Amino acid sequence: MATSRVNARRPPLIGAIALSVGIAAVTNGALAWLGLNAPVEHWPGFAPRGPVIGIVWIVLFAGMGAAYWHAHSRPAVAGLIALCLAYPFYTHAFHNHLAELIGNLVTFAYAAWLAARLRTESATAAWLVGTVAAWIAVATALVIALVQLNGWAA
Repeated sequence: MATSRVNARRPPLIGAIALSVGIAAVTNGALAWLGLNAPVEHWPGFAPRGPVIGIVWIVLFAGMGAAYWHAHSRPAVAGLIALCLAYPFYTHAFHNHLAELIGNLVTFAYAAWLAARLRTESATAAWLVGTVAAWIAVATALVIALVQLNGWAA
């Protein structure tokens, strides 16, 4: 009986996904409006082209919204969503690859820790959060390659 009351108060899955993606879209709109998405002079050959990075982030935010829905540790998942919302600001606003690298390491560590924590609650939530850690690992490799091509100042 208690389970049905908890589920009755839980928003629909599609609502959690839509809210997460919507917040990310507004945040990225602010990023573009503030002009913080300045292009990098030299990109490594393995860097995703065109809108791929944006599409990946939309998918990741949808996954984080679904993980929020599946998890009992919702505040911890909301923390990852907040950290990822801040991601474009600290990766672009400081115009410094060291800030990007530190931000990536913090985000990766939090996502990896959260994925491990969620394993006992929901395998689905753990997997969805784990994809964020995997993408941040790719982004970290990209930052390291950018430093090699452009130096530490972005």
